[in-house]
Amino acid sequence: MMAPWLLFGFFAAGVLSVFFSPGYIYKHMGKPGIKSIFKAALFGVPLPICSCGVVPITVSLKKQGAGRGAAGSFLISTPQTGLDSFFATYAMLGWVLAIFRPLVAFITGIIGGLLMEKFGAPENEIESDTNNLKDEDQPRIRGWKTIPAVLHYGFIKLLGNISSALVVGLVLAALINLFVPDDFGAEYLTSDLLAMPAMLLFGIPLYVCSTASIPIAASLIVKGISPGAALVFLITGPATNIATITIMSKVLGKKAVAIYIATVAIAAIIAGYIFNMLNINLSPFIQSGGKMEISLLQKTSCIILFALLAYTILQRLVKRFGTKNMPSDLEIEVKGMTCEHCADSISKAIKHIDGILKLDINVESGIIKINAETPHLLYPLIAKVINDSGFTCSLKADNEEKSCCSSCCDDK
Repeated sequence: MMAPWLLFGFFAAGVLSVFFSPGYIYKHMGKPGIKSIFKAALFGVPLPICSCGVVPITVSLKKQGAGRGAAGSFLISTPQTGLDSFFATYAMLGWVLAIFRPLVAFITGIIGGLLMEKFGAPENEIESDTNNLKDEDQPRIRGWKTIPAVLHYGFIKLLGNISSALVVGLVLAALINLFVPDDFGAEYLTSDLLAMPAMLLFGIPLYVCSTASIPIAASLIVKGISPGAALVFLITGPATNIATITIMSKVLGKKAVAIYIATVAIAAIIAGYIFNMLNINLSPFIQSGGKMEISLLQKTSCIILFALLAYTILQRLVKRFGTKNMPSDLEIEVKGMTCEHCADSISKAIKHIDGILKLDINVESGIIKINAETPHLLYPLIAKVINDSGFTCSLKADNEEKSCCSSCCDDK
């Protein structure tokens, strides 16, 4: 039931990525003020980027001169939803919730951005660097090349970024259906005063993308959790996680991040109560997939989606284990790098350094292997650009960490 809409969502995300480069987004959100905050939320809602993938873009926004408000608005609105999760939500939970999710993301982005701009103190906040990443650094793809670029981003790169999380989400949903009693919600979480805080505690530290959160929420609703409480998880799960909170405290400052977490949490509770007041029964949407006859399109889409998932997961495994024995001059361990968006940001920064001969980034292990002309002379510069991208790093040599970038040292 969900597969055709997921595939269409990945295609739409590919179109968005090809025709709207990060540089284009920076250009329209690179100044403090309400206008940039509004644009940041507007741009962020349809982008199919997870809560970790949004980190390098937010860092670049800050270094382009954006205020805390615009950066915070983008940070809050972007991971909550996207074109892919919109269509998946429509397929599994109905059109009302499909529209309600991006609306909440947009509103919370603006509110959170305004609060960060007004009250977020600048301690530990990274400085702007208007020469960092410009639109001309992101060459636009034109002509017939746009077709393979759209397909590659949507069905290989984006799906590869969330494939593990999507599989985990589907497995968790299956486990909930198998092992959680049907009357669990009615017996233990009858009151939203208990259910919604429980969903907050479940969702805030968890890393789950906006698409992968949908089957989990659907399973919770089937087990008796109210739709509003499930919505709390749909908002907090994708919007926050421990890694993002840690990294962004260095980028926006601790007070701004506290406002970010509080905004998401309070907005999720309010949105949950409002949605429950609408008194919409989502069970028919959730259960319709098992009762309706599966069409040829749905069968074909399932096969294609399964094949793409298998391919992207296998590709990541090969990359992870196939480069373990690659000879390198430097091995750098990076903390906070959790997805391909993070790796792309770091890769682009390092490749601008003269003297880099070969670069391999393993997202799973967090290890960067580098061949360079003068490796240990270049390491301080490499560490700086990694730090400027919003991550922390340490140099591995002879199985021993010898030095670290400035942000690591700042914590000691």
